[in-house]
Amino acid sequence: MNEPVSCGLRNTGLRRYRLAKPHLHRCGRQDQRGSVSVLSALSLLALVGIGALAVEVATLTVARNELQNAADATAMAGAACLAARTECGNATLRKPDWDTATARALAFVPNNTVQGKALAHGSVTPGYWNMLGAVADLQATTIAPTDYDYPAIRVTLSREPGVNGGSLVLPLAYLFGVQSAVMRASAVAVLSHPGTALPSTVFPVVISRCMYETYWDGATGTPKLATATTVPGLSLPQVVGEPYRFKITSSYRAGPCAAGQWTSLGVDNNSASFLRTLIGSGNPANLSVGDLVWVQPGSQTTLYGDVNRCSEAGNRQCAYVMVPMVEQVSTHVYAPILGFACLHILSAAGGSDKSIVVQMSADAARCPRTGSGVGPNYGITLPPRLVQ
Repeated sequence: MNEPVSCGLRNTGLRRYRLAKPHLHRCGRQDQRGSVSVLSALSLLALVGIGALAVEVATLTVARNELQNAADATAMAGAACLAARTECGNATLRKPDWDTATARALAFVPNNTVQGKALAHGSVTPGYWNMLGAVADLQATTIAPTDYDYPAIRVTLSREPGVNGGSLVLPLAYLFGVQSAVMRASAVAVLSHPGTALPSTVFPVVISRCMYETYWDGATGTPKLATATTVPGLSLPQVVGEPYRFKITSSYRAGPCAAGQWTSLGVDNNSASFLRTLIGSGNPANLSVGDLVWVQPGSQTTLYGDVNRCSEAGNRQCAYVMVPMVEQVSTHVYAPILGFACLHILSAAGGSDKSIVVQMSADAARCPRTGSGVGPNYGITLPPRLVQ
């Protein structure tokens, strides 16, 4: 009668060894099968965990993108009302409209959803953003802005307890001890001013920096307004409450400044036919701050008639134009562009007068709104852009 054989040898005899060996091999297989089952279960659990983690990471990524897109869109909607605009109800305002921009941004928040939940709350901070990076963060609205401090707003949105539907629920992340996630996103949008004028946008007239230092309010980015009908240094009658009126001609001075002059832009060409082409078609190529333009004498009598026909007194096709600003308007020289300004052309006269009557302007609805890059604010305000 055979004795029971255990998994392991307790006798050392040859007969016992031979009988025990097959049993030992079979029991080893049973142990291996048990180990494989445990490893399979652990592997399956790990795969389930990894899959759950991947799903929740994807959910978080989508939700974070939705929240950031909402912050971007809200900041852009609010920043559009920093400037005076009829559609913002602030057309007569002469400074950055922080209140309307903030209200417009907050009103825009409910237009956004994250993971199907409509947003209801957000925070808006107004201020100035330095486009040269001289200051790394949003500055207070009370600073004295430089040429490259742009009006801006920062919008911050979040999903957290008690805000916008609460934290984002992660039902599959419980395997890792996580049930929800707090998310925040912010965006800064600025009203920008061009450093580059695109083709067909520049009128062939330059204006001096002296004019802007004298008749422009750099703190608000708007023209100074006449306080009397007669102003020393300006030979033109003024309209109280409107920007100062002055002439662009070969000899006119506005107070201490030589006001402006014709320019053939990037080439030395004083022919009336060439300048007439520029009046109708503008610059043939990009012009940027730092580029040189050729300053011409204003002796082309017939050109003033062309300008009058498209001015405010005519068909208004050139009533509001973009012009380069330069340091000096001495003729027959190349002068570097310091910035781009908006002029309101009221009328022009030929004959013995030979002048263009203009005002500085910052009318966001009428001044040109095309350009790119970064430049100082002399009345040309481009659509908002995101900077953070």
